[in-house]
Amino acid sequence: MDLFVRRTGEFLGPPLVFLHGGGVAGWMWNRQAEFFKDYHVIIPDLPGHGRSAEIPFISISDAASKVLEAVEGAVENERVNLVGFSLGAQVAVEIMGRWPEKVESAVIISAMVRPVNSGKYFLLSLLKWTFGLARARWFSEWQARSMHIPGEYREQYYQDSLKLTRDNFMRMMEANMGYILPESFSASNIRALILAGAKELRRMRASAQDMVRANRNCTGYLVSGAGHSLPLAEPDLINEIVYSFLNNIHLHKNKRLVRIV
Repeated sequence: MDLFVRRTGEFLGPPLVFLHGGGVAGWMWNRQAEFFKDYHVIIPDLPGHGRSAEIPFISISDAASKVLEAVEGAVENERVNLVGFSLGAQVAVEIMGRWPEKVESAVIISAMVRPVNSGKYFLLSLLKWTFGLARARWFSEWQARSMHIPGEYREQYYQDSLKLTRDNFMRMMEANMGYILPESFSASNIRALILAGAKELRRMRASAQDMVRANRNCTGYLVSGAGHSLPLAEPDLINEIVYSFLNNIHLHKNKRLVRIV
């Protein structure tokens, strides 16, 4: 079974692939699809999520393979521009490392590439124990607010939460917490922008620094005042940053961006 893929915009424009975070689905990129109408916008639902819920989530590597297969059906031999957030950012990093010839550029938002070792199994046990709470509307509403999901998408978020199975959720979380940079990442010639919120966990900010230092083609910024839900909390800012990056407009003039060195 193939991943569900939504395509919008100008089908002859530059291919722009948006990869969503864990626990949500492609609808989180609706504001981007509206803004980038001159591009060929391609938005897959990742394995285990949304309208791809029946496809098992196995690993980051497997998800990357499935995404690339689905996207190639839409773009044929064209190189794509990737935009990934959180889990989707890890999938984008995996694609960059394994199939660099398929990628023109990439925007990586909040990708964790420093694995969680201390307390990992305690956290996984806690997540497994509390998984059923996602079925409760009050908990879904609380989560949606904490993730800055706009009101018009909260019912969709709840319905998608009902589709996410415990097995897929646990495999996704274990893959997310254990992900490390592919060895081939440092040799990639892909132009990449690395972003993290200045208010994110130290591990996430350090991951952004690791990617910038690993590859000279990566430019990185911390976004002042931003936490982990940057694309959902501030979609207009993400549109501005991604557009500027794709069109080689200098980002250093944006006062919210602090260069990672």
